[in-house]
Amino acid sequence: TEKEKSRWSADPLNYTGTKLRYVILNPGQTTYFEPGTIHFVFRHPMHQTVMLGGHVLRWSRVDSWMKTVLSQLRFPNTTNEDVLPTAAVYVETVAKLVLDREQQGSVEELGGKTAIENFFRLKKVILLLTMSYQLRY
Repeated sequence: TEKEKSRWSADPLNYTGTKLRYVILNPGQTTYFEPGTIHFVFRHPMHQTVMLGGHVLRWSRVDSWMKTVLSQLRFPNTTNEDVLPTAAVYVETVAKLVLDREQQGSVEELGGKTAIENFFRLKKVILLLTMSYQLRY
């Protein structure tokens, strides 16, 4: 839940306040997580494992994606990568794509007018947070 994510983000190393959920994958199986999903991976050392990661952006969840980016900037210990140096580039690039979609009349595909407004509101916050980094480098 959002409440669980918020509490975990504040202190990821010591948070113990939720139920664990797990899935056991057998050879040949895959799984997909929505952006922002808290997860850990354990693997059996006897078997080879191929793991791929990446950032998946779904049009209907652009505002949710922005919340994830903002959370990772505010709580850098919640991710295994340094989000700060690239956040502004990602956000500006996605903002251009969102504007293009909006101009093409795909407002509902983007989650509706409110989702688009939330996206651009969060964009301002993220760019303010990343500005000090850009000035240093």
